[in-house]
Formats: sequence, structure tokens, C-alpha cells
Amino acid sequence: MKKSKYDVIVKHILENQAKSYRIAYSYVPEKEAALDIVQNAICKALENYSSLRKEEAVKSWFYKILVNEAVQYIRKNRREISCEPEKIKEEVYVERAYEPGEEVYRKVCELPEQMRTVVLLHYFEQLTLKEIAEVTDTNLNTVKTRLYAALKRLKTMVEIG
Repeated sequence: MKKSKYDVIVKHILENQAKSYRIAYSYVPEKEAALDIVQNAICKALENYSSLRKEEAVKSWFYKILVNEAVQYIRKNRREISCEPEKIKEEVYVERAYEPGEEVYRKVCELPEQMRTVVLLHYFEQLTLKEIAEVTDTNLNTVKTRLYAALKRLKTMVEIG
């Protein structure tokens, strides 16, 4: 029996909860905000499951929704800047699989949004550059340029810091 698009999306969401949270957290390093972003992305995905054209593309389709939700959250809450010192410093979310490269992961999170997105999706989520171009609605050459620039900047940041 063939699975419906809805079932494919639900399966993807359940299998990739930690990855989704990690991506949201890299945009908004606040636990509750990252959880809200993931929850909103899941709701949008389930509400709009019929817009998924190919079931094989569920990964990039969902990441596109998740990244858009994170960016939208940042834009919406840009004006709300906390100046309380205890709110500024918050623990960095680190998953066991990334402990050896913890320093590198922290440096990646310091990159500008567009560079950070490309690096996280390519190296931490194993998306191809073509998939990243689809997720971010960006030209493939632009994705390549951002990745190259991000790697160059990361090298400098790791050498200095």
C-alpha cells in the first residue's frame, strides 16, 4: 500500500525532530523560541501537505518551511531586544554527535545568517548544494559563493580564536 503525502511528512518530522530543533536553535539561540519555530513549521507543513510535489523532496521541502519560519520569527521579534545580562548569555545547544567539533559549531553559529544557513544545511544536515538552493530560494552559484565565503571566514575565525 502506498503511503500518502501526509504520512510521508509525519514520518519525516518524527525522524528528524532533533535536527529541526538544532536548525531553529542556530537561528534563535533561545530554547523556547526554537521550539516555537519548530512547532510552527510542523503545523504549516501539515496544513499544506498537498503542496509537496514529490515525496522524495520532503526533506528539502520541510527545511524550506523551517528556515522561513526561523527568519520570519527573527524579523517579527527584531524590535524586542533584551538588555538584561542574564538573558543575553544562554547556553549553546550542543548535541552529543557534535561534541568533538563544539568549537567549530559555535563559530558556525556566529556567521551571518545566509552563510550559517548554507554551512548548517550542507555539513550538519547533509543537504546537497542544489537542495540548499531550493530551500533558500537562491541561485545555485550564490549558494556556492556563500559556502566558499563562509568556509574562508570560518578558517580565519578558528585560527584567530
